[in-house]
Amino acid sequence: MEFLGTTQLANYCGTKKSCLFPDLAPTSTTKDTYQSYYRPGYRYLSSWRPGLFHRVVSVPPSSEKQLNPTGRPPTILPASRSTLHARYSTCDWHHETMVQLKGSEASRCCAGRLNADSMRLLQDKDQLTYQMQEDSRRNLGQRISNIDFWRSELIYELECLLKETQALETAKKRLKCAADEMQGPLKIALECLYHREKRTGIDLVHDDVEKNLIKEVDGFKDCQEIVTKLAQKNHINRDVQHALEQDISDENSAHFIDEKCFNLRNASDSINFYHGVEKADGT
Repeated sequence: MEFLGTTQLANYCGTKKSCLFPDLAPTSTTKDTYQSYYRPGYRYLSSWRPGLFHRVVSVPPSSEKQLNPTGRPPTILPASRSTLHARYSTCDWHHETMVQLKGSEASRCCAGRLNADSMRLLQDKDQLTYQMQEDSRRNLGQRISNIDFWRSELIYELECLLKETQALETAKKRLKCAADEMQGPLKIALECLYHREKRTGIDLVHDDVEKNLIKEVDGFKDCQEIVTKLAQKNHINRDVQHALEQDISDENSAHFIDEKCFNLRNASDSINFYHGVEKADGT
């Protein structure tokens, strides 16, 4: 039997001897020898030499003859010899390797399923996002069409209102001029009625002259009321005109925003998502 790194001439292959080392002489000399390590089972030119550390001790001849009659120096075996006696068998190693392989395979399968689920979820979300984008684009297109229609209607109504306001201004000016011209005849008619009240006796008769004077005064007062109503209506038309102009401005702003959103694409600039933007109060 031959141990790795040594020959049959080593001390541990000889006859059984005492485990006690001899007492070292005071004038002993020590020499360390080291042999390079070689792979087990490979024969080199100097494979007959021991491949382990050993210590050569010089002792007196008398002690050498008594304790070591063979004449060979004692050998100290290192702790590396314990590696020859393995703690686990090959079956244990194969079993542990198979367990680790099964665990790795299970982890790989879980990772594969997670990857497949992630890809499927990504595809679903991508398809849902694309569908929502198409719905939003279609809704924005319809909204833009409605805004264009109502904006044209508002512009038409505003033009009609401006024409009506201009006509009312013209009629107001004419009525005002007519009312100014009727101030003289109105004063004369009122003065005539005042003097007719001074009659006495049978002269206090309600004749045609008095009736015509009263009609003339009522006509003058009706013209003054019409001028006042025209002024109020003109004021209302101005308020409506301002409201229509504000509505047209809002429609233009909405049309600009919707058209910009309608033309947005995934590769457009400045479309970053900001967290919490849905909680912003637009009012």
